[in-house]
Amino acid sequence: MNNQFGTVLKKLIAEKGTKEKIVSENLGYDPTYLSKWISGKNLPSQKSIDFICDKLAKMLSVGENEEKIKQNLINAYHSDMGLSKLENSMNKNISLITSIEDVTNLIVEVIQQLDYSGVKNITINTTLNLFQKFEYHIEDIISKLHKMKLESLKINMCASFEGYSYDPLIFCNNFLSLTSGKYFIEFNIYRQKEETPQILVINDIIAMNVVSLENVAFLCYYSFNEMYIESLSNSYNLIVRHMEKILSYAMPISLRKTNVQLNQFLQDNERILFSESPAILIPKSIVRTLIANNELNLQGAEWQEHVEYLDQVSNIFEKYTKHNNVKVLIYESLLVHYVSTGRIEIGGKKHVFTKEQVKEHILNICNCMRENENIGFYSISDTVDFNNLCCNNPSIFLTPSSIAVGNTDIYTDETSYNFYYSTEKSIINIFEKYLDSIIEKSYCIRLSADRLAAYIE
Repeated sequence: MNNQFGTVLKKLIAEKGTKEKIVSENLGYDPTYLSKWISGKNLPSQKSIDFICDKLAKMLSVGENEEKIKQNLINAYHSDMGLSKLENSMNKNISLITSIEDVTNLIVEVIQQLDYSGVKNITINTTLNLFQKFEYHIEDIISKLHKMKLESLKINMCASFEGYSYDPLIFCNNFLSLTSGKYFIEFNIYRQKEETPQILVINDIIAMNVVSLENVAFLCYYSFNEMYIESLSNSYNLIVRHMEKILSYAMPISLRKTNVQLNQFLQDNERILFSESPAILIPKSIVRTLIANNELNLQGAEWQEHVEYLDQVSNIFEKYTKHNNVKVLIYESLLVHYVSTGRIEIGGKKHVFTKEQVKEHILNICNCMRENENIGFYSISDTVDFNNLCCNNPSIFLTPSSIAVGNTDIYTDETSYNFYYSTEKSIINIFEKYLDSIIEKSYCIRLSADRLAAYIE
């Protein structure tokens, strides 16, 4: 046991300048109970933990908020309980479950215990296609992961897109939901081969081996045994070593240096779903002002690289994008937010446009729409409840030859890290169907140039 609860409690008693015996008497427990809690030999029962922490907080607060002390004690308790449960589970031999629902519940329970244990970094390596195998259950797993206060999540999975008819709505919603977390998420997909063993390993804590006979049986063998986990982990590493990566995590700086972002704006028949401000068709005059003022206070190579990117992208907007076939989709709430705040990300850097610059930008888009009827600007109607919207999902940049997904938080100054890129035709086709299906919805409205201009009046 990690004994966080005992450590926190011992520190509080010392800071209060009291004795364990006095605390136990006021708490109404035998001193031996308190001694075992502090030493880590035992823990309070889950049924009474809230009552105990509440009384301890009242007794031991020293110029500090009682509720904060209570929460610290409860968090420490859950951390110890989670680790204790995992340690007990690790003594089990290989076990068997026979349904996707049971596998989902097991994964969610493991993630819950890791959360209680204070784990901040999770790695899931699997040869399974999570979006196919857990198609209607993956959201439970994703939701549990996003509720944790993670620093990083790494998922490597395998998928075959041949011979399987994906529902683009389900696939893309799951993909976007998974990559929407506001923390570091590295996500990669490898091309699955036929007869690949179906393995899943989480944090070297649990390993699973799935034997699935279509329409006959579903068997999942799992264990917390170290030798079993090591064996399946080694098997996973050997398998993926010979697989082609068809969707990759990519750092924004890598996308800029390889001109991926610029190449997308060069291409015809581009579709963009902005879950951020519409960083497209920005006038050269605004770019020149950004470069002249350097309001980001960047210096050295970083500033020079950003200047070069701004110059290049503004030239592409003027020479290519404004003449191409482009469909731009944006959530109405985000368009309104941009008009009111001027916050916009360009080339991975967050700028704030003045009211005049926002107006100039929107009017430039309107003029391009009037001159080129193949530029379509679509508003997706939504509400202003930003905590429960698809607009929290990443943005999508789709061309006939590539798909890029980027997670940008325009409401903060935090750096954006989560970007994903693929040139796999089958993945491109799935996202193409997904965006086309959104355009066909009644809540997605194609705006005329005059209607778009009304947002800045």
